Amino acid sequence: MKKAVIVVGAANTGKSTTIREFKKLVKMLSFHIFTLDDRRGYILSCSFEEAEWDVDVKIKSLSDYDFLVLASQGTELDNIRRALNKEHFDFENVNTVLGEPLECAKDQAKSVLVLLRESCLAYG
Repeated sequence: MKKAVIVVGAANTGKSTTIREFKKLVKMLSFHIFTLDDRRGYILSCSFEEAEWDVDVKIKSLSDYDFLVLASQGTELDNIRRALNKEHFDFENVNTVLGEPLECAKDQAKSVLVLLRESCLAYG
C-alpha cells in the first residue's frame, strides 16, 4: 500500500520547517526524492495553496512513488484526500502547532517518519 502524510497548518505555522526536519531523518536522493526501508518517496514542501497546483494532476504525476509527504494550508485538503484516494494512497495528517517552532517541527517530523514506517510494517 502506498502512503502519504499531509503536513497541515495555516501559513507560517511550521509546515516547511517540519518537512526540513523530516529530510534529516531519511536518506535523500535529491531535493525531493528520498528512500525509506528500500522504498521511494517524494516530498512537496510548498503547500498546494501556495503553489496553486492542480491537485489531481500533481498527485497523479507522483503516483509511482511509495510515499508522499505533502503540505497543505487546509483549503485544498478535501481535494488532496480525494486525489490520493483515487491514486490508491492511504493517508494521514500531521497538524502543525504553534509553540517553539524548531522543537515542535522536530517532533512532528518524527511523527511523519513513524506513520510512514508503520506503513512499511503493515504492508511489507
